Amino acid sequence: MSEADITAPTTLGPGRVPGGMPLKIHLDEPAYAALVRIAQHRRTTAARMVEDLVLHALSRAAAPPPVAGPITRPHTTYDDATQGFRRD
Repeated sequence: MSEADITAPTTLGPGRVPGGMPLKIHLDEPAYAALVRIAQHRRTTAARMVEDLVLHALSRAAAPPPVAGPITRPHTTYDDATQGFRRD
């Protein structure tokens, strides 16, 4: 990874979902600055480092077994979903 990759601004903003999972982390300015310094020291990006940390934590977490079959739920019609709202 080049120096430009580490320090350049990125277009991978809020629309990017790391590892295919939506994730929102709130850091105050000093914590974010520390995260960026650590990432630069490791020659990576802060986003990549957070993604790796989360994926590692998820791989160690106890998770329920997957559902045996497809998840089924009753179909909701448009009329049922919009019940109680008046038309424009």
